[in-house]
Amino acid sequence: MADCNIYLVRHGETLFNTLKRMQGWCDSDLTSRGQAQAIATGKKLQTVKFAEAVFSNLSRAVETGNLILQQLKQPVPRVRYDPNFREVFFGSFEGLEIKDTWQRIAQPQGYHGQSEIIAQKGLPEVRRLMKAADPQHWAESYDQVLQRWRKGLQQIYQQAAPDSNILIVTHGTFIRTLADYHGIDTLKNYPANASVSLLRLSSQEVKFVNYNQ
Repeated sequence: MADCNIYLVRHGETLFNTLKRMQGWCDSDLTSRGQAQAIATGKKLQTVKFAEAVFSNLSRAVETGNLILQQLKQPVPRVRYDPNFREVFFGSFEGLEIKDTWQRIAQPQGYHGQSEIIAQKGLPEVRRLMKAADPQHWAESYDQVLQRWRKGLQQIYQQAAPDSNILIVTHGTFIRTLADYHGIDTLKNYPANASVSLLRLSSQEVKFVNYNQ
């Protein structure tokens, strides 16, 4: 086990992104713009020597990851798929219109939308209110998302060589949750499609070196 660098990438733009629909564990294909974004990110990372690439097992992350790998100057010796890095699960709200969903969740609590909840009560309260409003109560809590993250990281850390570079392709709300937990203000700084956040992983801590670049 050794310290390593984590390059955390959000997938490229998808059909559901353009349609403004809730996209957690439900899936949709990359748009042509999303494919171009993934290629551009791959070119930005093309000189980085990655020891491992780990993709969320949702197809939009896999497609983004494969497009990135095609741009790299050196092959990645180990590529795998890990459901621990899936997007946050939105339960019964999966696939619904984003605006209508947040009106349904926020208004009964006296808020106008998700941003107002975050501004006044924080991101954990967003996850709590969604879970409470979900008729099936399937939507993930803040802590459930962090538990998945830690489980996925543990496997990476156990196999990492000293100062190795690891590529993880994952999702926007997942990355936002991690950043929020580590003290980054994400209220008006949601991870852009195919953006890169750099983390330093050690036995003592996980530290964001930069976010949403």
